[in-house]
Amino acid sequence: MVIASSISPFYILFKVLGFRGFQKLTSYVEERTPYHSIHPLTKLLIALIVTVVCAESVWWVDFAIGTASRYFYYRLRRVRLIISFSALQMVSTVLDSSYFVSPVVLHEIFGDHLTVIWKFPSYFVYMGFVPDLTLQALIYSFQVSMRVWSMLMYSVLIFQTTTPSKIISSFHRMKVPMPITFAVTVGLVSLPRMFDTAETVFKLQLMKGTGKGKAFKLFHVLRAEFESVVPLLIYEFRKAKTVSISAETRGFMAYKSRTYVEETPFSRTDKAVSAFMLSILVVDTYLVSIGLIPAIPFHP
Repeated sequence: MVIASSISPFYILFKVLGFRGFQKLTSYVEERTPYHSIHPLTKLLIALIVTVVCAESVWWVDFAIGTASRYFYYRLRRVRLIISFSALQMVSTVLDSSYFVSPVVLHEIFGDHLTVIWKFPSYFVYMGFVPDLTLQALIYSFQVSMRVWSMLMYSVLIFQTTTPSKIISSFHRMKVPMPITFAVTVGLVSLPRMFDTAETVFKLQLMKGTGKGKAFKLFHVLRAEFESVVPLLIYEFRKAKTVSISAETRGFMAYKSRTYVEETPFSRTDKAVSAFMLSILVVDTYLVSIGLIPAIPFHP
């Protein structure tokens, strides 16, 4: 049940959007939006502050912050994609979390009147499941899932509005060791390409007849997707070897510092945005500490 509830939302998303959808979700979008103009470090600060604020605030604060990011996805023409992905991710998080919420926690938050909507078989207890799935467990899991949703909305914006070269420059300013910067950059560049390669391999599997057959068509398609993993891994391992050889031949880490053709300046806009986000963090922390904004989990 845990595996099915975790995988099924993403499988539905895959059937709706395909590998191209995941590629668009992790690829840089060439547009002129306000988010493109700010410094990568400012974007990292925004994502960090959003994570902290959502972790200490009630769910409707998280929802308001996450909803505000949809304006930038509208400018990027990625609204349908991010709504589909985040909605299914939220469903998956709620289902997985609700199976394991401790009854003690639910009684402390909601009192003694819990609405049971499903009873698990007794042997499920040995796998960590609570005996009963309650409505309050779903409510609690929804509130917790809002943390992940808001953080996800602003984290994906970094990938879609920042080129890898600017991320390298930002990490260099933060004095991050070059091997770590190199590893992160290779990962960012490889992720969209991996989905593109996966789509090609999957189509080749179907051309070979893996997905044919009138009966059990879904089974054959799942088999084709699973069999695509092996050639994809082989391709990625070969690509990693090529990248390492390229880095060595270009003298990677031959010097302690490196130069850049273009330096990304930290503008007044970045300072204003950073000050605004820090003020939100201070105000939210103060309101939470005095009780005007309840901390999650919360039930009125």
